[in-house]
Amino acid sequence: MWLKVGGLLRGTGGQLGQTVGWPCGALGPGPHRWGPCGGSWAQKFYQDGPGRGLGEEDIRRAREARPRKTPRPQLSDRSRERKVPASRISRLANFGGLAVGLGLGVLAEMAKKSMPGGRLQSEGGSGLDSSPFLSEANAERIVQTLCTVRGAALKVGQMLSIQDNSFISPQLQHIFERVRQSADFMPRWQMLRVLEEELGRDWQAKVASLEEVPFAAASIGQVHQGLLRDGTEVAVKIQYPGIAQSIQSDVQNLLAVLKMSAALPAGLFAEQSLQALQQELAWECDYRREAACAQNFRQLLANDPFFRVPAVVKELCTTRVLGMELAGGVPLDQCQGLSQDLRNQICFQLLTLCLRELFEFRFMQTDPNWANFLYDASSHQTESHSVAQAGVQ
Repeated sequence: MWLKVGGLLRGTGGQLGQTVGWPCGALGPGPHRWGPCGGSWAQKFYQDGPGRGLGEEDIRRAREARPRKTPRPQLSDRSRERKVPASRISRLANFGGLAVGLGLGVLAEMAKKSMPGGRLQSEGGSGLDSSPFLSEANAERIVQTLCTVRGAALKVGQMLSIQDNSFISPQLQHIFERVRQSADFMPRWQMLRVLEEELGRDWQAKVASLEEVPFAAASIGQVHQGLLRDGTEVAVKIQYPGIAQSIQSDVQNLLAVLKMSAALPAGLFAEQSLQALQQELAWECDYRREAACAQNFRQLLANDPFFRVPAVVKELCTTRVLGMELAGGVPLDQCQGLSQDLRNQICFQLLTLCLRELFEFRFMQTDPNWANFLYDASSHQTESHSVAQAGVQ
C-alpha cells in the first residue's frame, strides 16, 4: 500500500502553513525510508512496528476486492444549482432573511412547547437542545442560507460540522453534515463568466473538454473535471464571484445571527480566532498562492514512496481559477469497511507525514475535513487533497 497527498497547498516555506488540493495520480513502490535516516528506525517501524507491511494474503484479498474502475469524486445528490449572491447587498439580504426566519421559528417553537405535552427544556444533551432557536426548522434555515451565500459564512458552518456531539447538539451536527460534504453549485452562466474573466474568451483552447456540472462544491469554489489536449485528466477549481470581497462582512453577519440565537458555545469565536479565520480565508481566495505552495510541497515529497503531490497546470492557474491533476478514491470517513491492517497503515502514514511536516518541512497541511482525504482501493493509496480547503474549498 502506498499513500499519496493530492493537494494544493498554502503556507510559506520556513513556517507552518496550510494546503489545498485535489486528487492526483498513483505512485509506484519505492524504498521504505523517511527523510535523512534512510534506515535504522524506519526499517524497525516498517518491519517490526505498527507500520509493518501487509502480508501476501492481505494484498491478494485487497486486489481481488478492488473495483474495476477507480472511483471518482462525485457531487452530493443534495447539492442544487443556485446562483451565488455576488454583491454585498444581496448577501446582506440573505442574512437578514435568515434573522427574520429564525425569529419566526422561535415563536413557533415556543408556542409548541407551551401546549400540553410540550417540553420547556430538553433533558440532557449539549445545552443547544434546549434552545428554541435550535429547532429543526431553524437549523435547516441556517444550513440553507450557508449553502446559498457560501464563502466565509459556509466555512464557519464547516468548522462546526466536525465538532462532536458533546460540543454541539447531535441534531445540529447531523444537519451541518450536508454543509461539510457539499455546498450548492453556481449555474453555468456564472461559471463561464469567471472563466472568461480569468482565462480570457479563448479559454476553451486551453482544454479538450470541461464538464459543466462540478463534481465538488464547497465554501470558496467548485471543482470541475476536465481533459487537457494531451489526454491528462485535471480538476479545475473555479472561485465563486464576490467571495473574496465579502469575507469580513460575511463573518460578522453570520456571527451576529448565531450569537443572537445562542447557537454557538460561549468563547468559541474569540477576537483572535476571528482575525485568524479572516486571514486564512483571504489566503484561500488567492489561487496563485495555492499553486506556488503546491509546487513547493511537490518538491518536498518528490522522492517519497508513499505520498505524491499532483502537478499544477500552469495554463489553468490564475487568482480565481486553479487546475491540477486528478485521481479517484473515497473519503476516509467512508473507509470503515476496510480491514484493520489497511486502516492501521493509512493512519500510520498520515501520522508520519504530519510529524515530517512539523519537524522536517516546517510546512504543513492542516485542513481536518474528512472529504479532503481519499483512499484509492485499486492502487492501495490514500490521497489528501485538502486545499486551502479544496478539498474543495
